[in-house]
Amino acid sequence: MQTFFKVQATSLIATGIDFLTTFLLVQLAHCWYLPASLTGAVAGGLANFSIARAWTFTQSNQPVGKQFYRFVLVWVGNAGFNAAGLFAATHFLGVHYLLAKTGVGILVGVTYNYFLQKDFVFSLS
Repeated sequence: MQTFFKVQATSLIATGIDFLTTFLLVQLAHCWYLPASLTGAVAGGLANFSIARAWTFTQSNQPVGKQFYRFVLVWVGNAGFNAAGLFAATHFLGVHYLLAKTGVGILVGVTYNYFLQKDFVFSLS
């Protein structure tokens, strides 16, 4: 259970970085929300990997290169699901991009990221 809470805390920090980057690019740089969201996801993803490796999954003894490769595979799927959900919610349902990003991010985080990070990226085997 401790790992679950650490993963959630790590994800919350990474999500904060992701949202801040997205918001700043849209509001200050006037970028379209999809590339801004992708840039935010990259920034949040790098923060997530760094924090997860250093704090959340310290018991994993796999080489960093193997973990990072697996993380990138999971992240690509994560970015795809988030971008598709964000586009669908904003384009077809008319939901504001930050609200859509929040809802889609929670859904993808709980159903996809947690299990793949725990059992694939930072697995103990």
